[in-house]
Amino acid sequence: MKFGLLGLLLLAAASHAATNGEDVKYEPPEGFAGHRWGEVRAAFHRLPDEPIGVGAAWMRMQERQLGHSCQLNTQIPKYVTSWIDQCKWDATLMHGKSEFKAGGSYVLSEYSIDGQGFRFGDEANGLVLHPVIYQFCANWQGRRNKRTPGNFDDLNRFCGMKFMFHTPIGEELRNLPADQPTPYDRVLALLVEKFGRPKGFKRRGKVYVDPVDGDGAEVDMHRFNTWRWCPAVDDGLRTECRASVTLSLDPTTGMAGIYYSTPILWEFAFAREKFGFQGDPLFKALHALE
Repeated sequence: MKFGLLGLLLLAAASHAATNGEDVKYEPPEGFAGHRWGEVRAAFHRLPDEPIGVGAAWMRMQERQLGHSCQLNTQIPKYVTSWIDQCKWDATLMHGKSEFKAGGSYVLSEYSIDGQGFRFGDEANGLVLHPVIYQFCANWQGRRNKRTPGNFDDLNRFCGMKFMFHTPIGEELRNLPADQPTPYDRVLALLVEKFGRPKGFKRRGKVYVDPVDGDGAEVDMHRFNTWRWCPAVDDGLRTECRASVTLSLDPTTGMAGIYYSTPILWEFAFAREKFGFQGDPLFKALHALE
């Protein structure tokens, strides 16, 4: 049977609030549950003693070029305002302004309080996210495989959060009514309402098709993109915000998550991927291109 495309209409992800996201300025989360980024692990008294997971990484020192210092060829007197300083371009190119941004050894530890969930949104439109995972990062300079420093407890600081939830995929998704938003749709709408539109944001749509014979059919287009608020720029080393926000979904399991990630957590993921652990799932969620 032949089908003819009649039109493509945009539809908000889950609620009218999502359509207003372009007017919202992104404000990074400051932390979670009364704790701010950078607090030491010892300040979190409700967390269990043992982490649910620990990861390590090492990265050689990363140098970022910030600009160049002009090496003067001719110095123009200050009283001559119509002239400008002249630079020796070959010498200037050899005098780059650089800044060391990251490197050394990293340890990420994750903790979860048994049974703890987090209600995202209100009673009517929100949903409970579970499990809730607290992340702590430690970083110190030194050679690969160097022993953990004696002041590790002072270095191990609050650097991120993961809020997990399940959303239908595959056959379960196909059995949903076309106009029923999934948990992923609802979470995306709430994130857009709270943080504004993420980079490259596009609403999902509906396509109306008209067969040669019979009634037209409406086909819903669920798209489970990874959305990022204040992602890393340039080489992808780290976010420039106090924390980024990422919405990501594993299409094979339907497990989705909201990630609050500080710059040091981005560095850890970058180090894992680039220096020995290619395919790291955290790197894929935070850094990988669409």
